[in-house]
Amino acid sequence: MPMADPFLRRHFASLLAGAIILAGVTLRVDWMNRTGLWCDEAESGINALTILDRGLPLNEYLGIPIYENTLTEPWDGNPEYEFRDSSYSPQGLAVYHGWLPLYAIAASQALFGLRPDHPSEPPAVRHSADEIALRTVAPRIPAIVCAALCMLIIYSLGCELGGAAAGFAALTLMAFNAKTVDFGYQARYYSMTLLMTAFAAWCLLRMVRRGRWRDFLLLGFAEALLFHTHQLSAMIFALAAIVTVPAVIRHRQWFYKSLGAGAVCAGLVAPWILLSGFLSTASHVPKANKLFDSFSDWLAYTLNRPDQLALLAGVALILILGRLRPAWFPARFHSVVREHGKIYLALFAWLAIGYATFHIVVPAASFFYERLSLILWTPYVLVLAMLTSDLLRGIPPRRAAVLAVVVMAGFLAARGRLALLENPSVSGSRPGISAVIEALQKNPFVDGTRFYASPNDHLTLTYYTGLPVQSVAPVRKSFFASFQKPMVFIESEMEWMFPDESDIRFAAAAAGVPVTPEQAQELRALVWTKIAMEELAKDGLPTPPAPALPDFLDPVVGKMRMQLMEFRVKFMEEAKRSPIFRGVSATRMKDFWLGFFYRFANPDGRIGKNLNIFPRLQNSTMEFLPSANVVIYHIDP
Repeated sequence: MPMADPFLRRHFASLLAGAIILAGVTLRVDWMNRTGLWCDEAESGINALTILDRGLPLNEYLGIPIYENTLTEPWDGNPEYEFRDSSYSPQGLAVYHGWLPLYAIAASQALFGLRPDHPSEPPAVRHSADEIALRTVAPRIPAIVCAALCMLIIYSLGCELGGAAAGFAALTLMAFNAKTVDFGYQARYYSMTLLMTAFAAWCLLRMVRRGRWRDFLLLGFAEALLFHTHQLSAMIFALAAIVTVPAVIRHRQWFYKSLGAGAVCAGLVAPWILLSGFLSTASHVPKANKLFDSFSDWLAYTLNRPDQLALLAGVALILILGRLRPAWFPARFHSVVREHGKIYLALFAWLAIGYATFHIVVPAASFFYERLSLILWTPYVLVLAMLTSDLLRGIPPRRAAVLAVVVMAGFLAARGRLALLENPSVSGSRPGISAVIEALQKNPFVDGTRFYASPNDHLTLTYYTGLPVQSVAPVRKSFFASFQKPMVFIESEMEWMFPDESDIRFAAAAAGVPVTPEQAQELRALVWTKIAMEELAKDGLPTPPAPALPDFLDPVVGKMRMQLMEFRVKFMEEAKRSPIFRGVSATRMKDFWLGFFYRFANPDGRIGKNLNIFPRLQNSTMEFLPSANVVIYHIDP
């Protein structure tokens, strides 16, 4: 690749890598600004606010317990709550997630001027809709920073493993894969986990190749950082690192250096394990594999990704045959096996160990395939990077680097995973939360008013409003029956889609009725409200009179009913594939979601009309928020 400018020739790789990293960061910033926090991000944001309030991630905020998990532990003797949350230790500390991401989020919130809220009477909304953008961006900034550092480290790691082509292939996959872009801006542990995993792998490579004291000790430090970011990833990486023992023992004093590395890691991890109550809490969470019906559940992740499985299986088979039957392959391939065979072996071992450990160890409440993808992503990227480098062997380095970028971008596009062509998967709606805030601001609340919401929606509402909104799930039915002060129940209705404006305009045009944009918005809200009232009436709730709709909207209403039924059928099919939803006799998404929290506490006796707060809803005043897909129930004593 001829270049006239000597500066470009000397710094071509650095400039290209910098451009890709900048593009990756820009993508993440763009996606960050398109959505609001979803429930898990709000959970992390609240945990971080407890750090700003009292120095530690605690189990209480705004005077109420924080609930974020499947309910498994009865809370005997508590008159209000039937369950405590297994995400927190008996010492009241968050142990379900690592602390490093939480402290990073807390630091960012502090820099942006966010401060923890405290309970007051009468309760009132503390944060207006104008603050949504600030309260969304502040906790997400650490993820963006971690993503940038991760891209830099994965590039360096790829270059050390397989040269410039491997480095740019790994960088392109990390920068532009839609899933890693999603991971790279959310206010969660995801982005930091990718960073610390890549950093630990980089340290392991240096230890294997150089074997100095500093390399061993740095690996121990990196493993501790990974543990305090994501404990399961740290366990998997430690197991995978065992594969490198034959190479490690070639170094002088390897045993004492290994002891030193272990001492560094243990010194940074063991005190937290002992003082936080982590062990006693972790042992109480049911494992996902206890819910598996058959061996197919162990293979479902791979069977749902046949193209990736075929690619990895093909690479592994070729490498095995290259070792066993070298005469079958050209001489050029022999050098690949000789130079990179052990690297591929270590990466495939990492993938296998990660896959097996996730299925054996992960709690039922965390058995989501996105989290397995997070664990497997780094070794998967490195396998593809090495493969790309080996396929481009013999091509001049600069040309190979450009080809690696093009090939990996094309690979992502072919699989429908190129972030440049995709949209964020996060579902947090800023307009929706804005509508709820504005509705709550219109109501002056009296002393003692309690606020409840659909499980996990309470986290988003608490974070954005500053009100003490509690999940309805852990509360005793007897408490709801006897509570003699006003209550507000904010129920999210994820199934009731807001009609498309194009459907309204098409129906109006067919009837020869002119409709302005403002009128179209009002008609969309009326259609949604009609569907909502029909659904609530089926539940046996006394709804107000349904709004009168023009006759030309009948096709739109019919389409919405059909879409609702299709959505339920599709969701039920998907839910049955998830072990934690099996055994929950539900037909609606909100009941399935309640069943997630009640999975180990008789879910059928607690959903639908058996919901603990349902009897009090019989005498409530309903407020419909179509644009937010929310119904607010105002319950008088």
